[in-house]
Amino acid sequence: MLLRPVSLDESVLDQALAWDLYTASGTLLATAGTRIETPEQWRRLADQPLFRKPDGVNAAGNPAKRLQEVAASLAALLTVPPETGLAASVRTQAAEVLSLHFQDAEAALGLVRLIPLQGMALRHCLHSALVALVMGEALGWPEQRLLSLACAALTMNLSEMQLHEHLAMGARALTDAQRQAIRRHPVRSMEVLVAAGVEDRDWLAAVLAHHEHLDGSGYPSGLAGEAIPLPARIVRVADYYCAKIGGRHYRPPRSPEQAMRSLFGTERQRLDMRLAAHLLRRLGLYPPGSLVRLANRETAVVTRYPGRHKALRQVVSFLDYRGRPHERPQVRDIGQHAIVGLAEPDAKWPPIVWERLWGY
Repeated sequence: MLLRPVSLDESVLDQALAWDLYTASGTLLATAGTRIETPEQWRRLADQPLFRKPDGVNAAGNPAKRLQEVAASLAALLTVPPETGLAASVRTQAAEVLSLHFQDAEAALGLVRLIPLQGMALRHCLHSALVALVMGEALGWPEQRLLSLACAALTMNLSEMQLHEHLAMGARALTDAQRQAIRRHPVRSMEVLVAAGVEDRDWLAAVLAHHEHLDGSGYPSGLAGEAIPLPARIVRVADYYCAKIGGRHYRPPRSPEQAMRSLFGTERQRLDMRLAAHLLRRLGLYPPGSLVRLANRETAVVTRYPGRHKALRQVVSFLDYRGRPHERPQVRDIGQHAIVGLAEPDAKWPPIVWERLWGY
């Protein structure tokens, strides 16, 4: 059963439920029409993840459409930053990213990897923002600080977006001028933001220091340890992880397991391992959007987390064992149909409406 998240606030007290409510694994908790009569009854439901069946196409709530709209708006903003209006415009788009995170973080994290978006460099910033929010939320940050974090991730490469896109599209060796521009981009990006009127300290600090390393080997200032602001350390972990699993035109993406091995291996002296641990606990080795092959030879995508243990991932099969699309996507119990490996997108696949696999 394909389900989408739903939240219950106190306005439902003494009201009849509009939908059947389920757990992530599809267990029915309450039927539509049930009246929530007491705060205790509401709290028992609201204190756990709740889901409902889709109720038809709703473009306003469709995370794929919303991500594409954010990407289109950011493409206009970040390619050639305007002198005025940049700060407010970025904050508006960051608020939309944060809203997507609150609405359905798993769908947003998965779809940002799968749907068509404008440019690999922009996709990377958007993906990094969503991953940074996972860590910020794990730290218990309030909404306004999460918003600053999203703003920073979206603008961390602001001054060199075209160069980052050029490199992502296939350039292997950097020229001396490009290498200097890359090392200069944290300072230059912060300067653009200050000129545009940004005064948010978390935002500016994260952009300026998002390439600093705990061992002092980073740039632009060679900061070390606690001298690196926490927002910058969060953005750095997100930037590194998303770059690893995002791929380039000249190389396929690394697996999330490889990315985690690098985080806890070669990068453990340079990046904040407490943050990496939060990321591993939340995303595991098969984060949302991971394309996988099942033991029954079907091709599926990891969509949700029905439980805390890494083995309890919800996968939705979209191709049968012959590589033909299912008439309807099928939720598979990986206790019965184990994941046997990762899958790569294939040009021979039929068009896939990815958001359908999350119940939209």
